[in-house]
Amino acid sequence: LQYVPFLNENTKKFRMLAKWAFAIVYTRCFETPDGDARIVPMADFFDHGTYPEVEISYDEEGNCYAYSTHDIPAGTPLHISYGDPTNPSYLFARYGFLDESSPATFCKIMIDNPSQELQNLGYDHSRMLFYKETGAVSEEVW
Repeated sequence: LQYVPFLNENTKKFRMLAKWAFAIVYTRCFETPDGDARIVPMADFFDHGTYPEVEISYDEEGNCYAYSTHDIPAGTPLHISYGDPTNPSYLFARYGFLDESSPATFCKIMIDNPSQELQNLGYDHSRMLFYKETGAVSEEVW
């Protein structure tokens, strides 16, 4: 905060205000394909959904557009994807919730340096899934 010229000195010393502002921006911003982060009024009201009905895009001037991916009956809640629904760690750390509508979730046993034998068997932590509805386990976990 000390490098922000338009803040007065009292504001710069108020750490709780800085933490609050960071949390607001961090949990309500949208990351763009070029790695930028944007606050998009009204679009931040979309909830997360495993099967989103709405996609977000930006034009060359940075304007945000929300469009439906299919016909949606009137009164139906609109959802976008906040991230990979099978990876609960990111959603919980970033937004403070777990996606209970996700059909599967990652196995949390991750091997930092898998042996060549495990790699030859097809070990890849990105495919280690447990399916919640059926109890099935992906081949990689099994």
